[in-house]
Order: sequence, then structure tokens, then C-alpha cells
Amino acid sequence: MNGHLHSGTERHRRRRLGHERGDAGLAAVGGVAVGVILVMLIWLIVLTVKKDDPVRASSTPQQPVTVTPAAPGPVTTLTVPPSVRDTTAPAPPKAAAGDVRALPAGLFCRDLKAKGYSYVAAIDYWRLHGQPNQMDADRNGIPCETVYSRSDVAAYWNGRQVSGVSPLGAGLFCRDLAARGATYAQAVAYWWYYDRPQRMDADKNGIPCETVYSAATVNAFWFP
Repeated sequence: MNGHLHSGTERHRRRRLGHERGDAGLAAVGGVAVGVILVMLIWLIVLTVKKDDPVRASSTPQQPVTVTPAAPGPVTTLTVPPSVRDTTAPAPPKAAAGDVRALPAGLFCRDLKAKGYSYVAAIDYWRLHGQPNQMDADRNGIPCETVYSRSDVAAYWNGRQVSGVSPLGAGLFCRDLAARGATYAQAVAYWWYYDRPQRMDADKNGIPCETVYSAATVNAFWFP
């Protein structure tokens, strides 16, 4: 009797546990289904919003953009005066430094040198105006020898005919010229004529016969 009751109670307990497990399974399945439905609803809402945004953007009227043109800058008017024709007469061409034909008479050696004329041009002027004495004060036939450099004077007169020199012949010394009564100016002319021989200027200072003729005579010739 007790065994029968005990078995019946056990069956009743098992049946109750089975019903409880079934109810829990149904609840779990229902929860999962509800979750899936919520996820699908959210996904549909997101898709709907994304589709509506371009439509809203295209349907929204855009405000026109107004571009204001920049104000024009000030216009500067440049007035150019008419060119004035130069009515000044052109300057006459300047004579060449060697052409002395246009120079007036009566000039001195220093005047010619100050104007930039060479020693050769001074010789041309001297001859053009009749060999005036103011250009050859010692009258040795060599003008301007104390104004222009000795090298310029010697370069011109070496080997050229000098009045009173060539008949004396070559090879003389300063003492020979002095013994023949030649002036110091004539001795200098002789020295130039024969290419400034060293025997007449032993110290090579460019002043010949300075030990034969007096110092006053030499200085008066070279430093008048």
C-alpha cells in the first residue's frame, strides 16, 4: 500500500517538474523572439531615416548666393606734355689735338701744352707762324724744349736737321762744343740731334754738359 502511494507521488512530482521545464523553455523562446523582433524594428527605422535624408536635403530650397562686384579702382590719367624740339644749334666739331691750323697766332709753348697739343703739334705751329722767337728763346732751332718733356723733344729731333748742328759732325764732346764757342742751347741741340750720346751725359740724368757749362746757364735753360 505504501509502495503504491510512494510511486504515485513520485510520478506526480515528475509530471510537475516537466510542466515547469516546459513553461521555462517557452518563456526563453518567447524572449528570444521578442529580441529578434526589436532588432528588426530598429534596423527598419534606421533604413527609413537614411532614405529620408537625401529627400529632405533635395527638397530643402537653397538660398541664392549674391556676389557683390568689387568697386572699380581710381583711374589715373597721365598727361604727357608734347615733346619740345631741341632748337639748339649743334656744337661745331672740336679740332683734333694735332691740328693747329685753326689756332690764332702769338701763342706760347705753354699755351699749346695747356690745350693738350703734343710736341709735334707745337713744332707744326712754330713753323706755321714763321718760327717765332717766343717759342725758341735760345734760338738753337729747337722750340719748346723746356716746356715739353725731354723724351718727347729728343724723340722728335734725333737725326733731324737742326740749324748750326749738323756741320759740326758727330762724335764731339761737351768740351769740344764749348771750345768752338757753342752756346749751351746749341750743345743741347747737338746732343738731341745725335741721339743723346752717353758721353755728353755721364750721370744719365737727362741733362747734358752740366759739368762743362756753368750751373746758372744750365738751370736757366732747363728751369726758366
